[in-house]
Amino acid sequence: LGDVYKRQADVGLVGFPNVGKSTLLSRVTNARPKIANYHFTTLNPNLGVVDLDGGKGFVIADIPGLIEGASDGIGLGHEFLRHIERTKVIIHIVDAASTEGRDPIADIKAINAELEAYNPELLEKPQVIAANKIDAIYEGENEIIENLRKTFEPEGIEVYPISAVSGKGVKELLFAVKALLAECPQDTIVFEQEFFPEDVLVNENLPFTVERSEEDPEVFLVEGPKTVSYTH
Repeated sequence: LGDVYKRQADVGLVGFPNVGKSTLLSRVTNARPKIANYHFTTLNPNLGVVDLDGGKGFVIADIPGLIEGASDGIGLGHEFLRHIERTKVIIHIVDAASTEGRDPIADIKAINAELEAYNPELLEKPQVIAANKIDAIYEGENEIIENLRKTFEPEGIEVYPISAVSGKGVKELLFAVKALLAECPQDTIVFEQEFFPEDVLVNENLPFTVERSEEDPEVFLVEGPKTVSYTH
C-alpha cells in the first residue's frame, strides 16, 4: 500500500479560506476538489496535473487552509506546513476583489510569517501571487492589485491578476510558474505515506476494554493497543 500514498507535488497553492484555491485547481487540472463556502473545506492536499501546450506539465497541490499560529500547531498546523515543505514553487492566491473584506497583503505576509517560523528555508522557494476574482473588479484592475505589485514585486514576487471562474490571466500565471520550475533542482519531491491502514483496521486479536468513567457516568473510556478515546 505504500506506493499508493506517495504523490509528487511541484507547486503548492496556498491562501486563506474562500480565496478560490479549489476553483483554480479545478480549472487548470482534471482534479475535482470539494468546493464550499466555509473554512477548512480542504483537509488533505488535492492534487492535479497541469498540461501546458508544447511543454512538460507539472503537479499542483491545493494545500489545506491556513490560520495564523499554524507554526505552533494551531488549526491544521504542521500538516499544512509539512506539505509546503515538499513543493518547489509556491503560488499565493488572494481575493483581489476583497469580497469578504480581507486584506490580501496582510494575508500573504501572515502566511510567509508562518513559513518562516516553521522553517526559514521555506521562504527561499520561488513564489508568485495570483490576484484572483478580477471578474468582480470593474475594468479588471484596482488599488489592491496595484498595492500588491508595489509591495511584493520589489522582492521578486510577481503578481498575476486572474479569474479562476472565467480563466482570464490563468495561462500567463501557469507559464510563469513553469518558468520558475525550470530553474529549480529537478529532484523528485513526494508525499510520503502518512496513513497506515494497519493502525486503524479492526483486528479481533487486538483486545480492548470499555469502562464507565467514575467522574461522569455518561462517559466511557475505551482502551486497547491501538486506541484510547472517550465516548459519550
